Amino acid sequence: MRCKAFNIIFILAVILCGVTTNNLSAQSPYDVDNTSGKYVDMSKPILITMKFEETDPNEALCEYCRFDGQGRIIEYGCLTGQFDYESYVRMFKIHYSGKKIDSIRWKEVLCGYASDKKDLIFKKGISFYDQFSDKETGYYRDTDKEAKGLDPKSIASMRAYAESKDDILERQFGRLYDFSCIKKWDKEKKDNLGFLTYTEIKEGYDEEYEIYKISYLYPADYTKLSISLQKRTIFDEEIYESEYDYVVYEKYLHTDTDPRKGK
Repeated sequence: MRCKAFNIIFILAVILCGVTTNNLSAQSPYDVDNTSGKYVDMSKPILITMKFEETDPNEALCEYCRFDGQGRIIEYGCLTGQFDYESYVRMFKIHYSGKKIDSIRWKEVLCGYASDKKDLIFKKGISFYDQFSDKETGYYRDTDKEAKGLDPKSIASMRAYAESKDDILERQFGRLYDFSCIKKWDKEKKDNLGFLTYTEIKEGYDEEYEIYKISYLYPADYTKLSISLQKRTIFDEEIYESEYDYVVYEKYLHTDTDPRKGK
């Protein structure tokens, strides 16, 4: 009798375990909070925004990246546009089949609309991509069902994928917000921990150039970049000079795994 009762309890335990396992496997990737964790991975910016001055209430969305529980990118977006067109945020939503990418949906939403809703990017349980269903806010592209050579855990790979599409990206010209591609600065200063505190670089050729001077602060879990840009261009044999000051904020992925491995 005791043996029979034990068998019944064992079977019930297996059933309950199976239900729990299925529930875990069916857990939404949007239940993962990319903004909590013991460590900060500065190699993985999950949110980059820009202001023209520190007190400016208008904070534009430049780039974002959301990860699931396996460290894979499930959504990514970056600023796109040209000087004579309105800026859009190009958004991607990645669907997986097992460990491989099944397809990538993408659309472009006016930067103003996207910036107004940027507080929803990491809200648990929802997709930021799905918050923009009205076609008046942008336009849709064909789903990519043959994405190749894309590392689903790499922001650099996602950036390269975005750049492979038609339009020029905002971070490739104008007021830059991403400086990760710069391997050697003309001038640089670092603190005792090896973090940059000041950088300067001149890019261009002949009489056309751009000079960037950047000061860095590291409050809490993000980086603040105060940027001064001096620009000189030639159009129709006329020389145009301009200066811009703006502020960029970079927030990083939080994780319970030490990205520096104790270093």
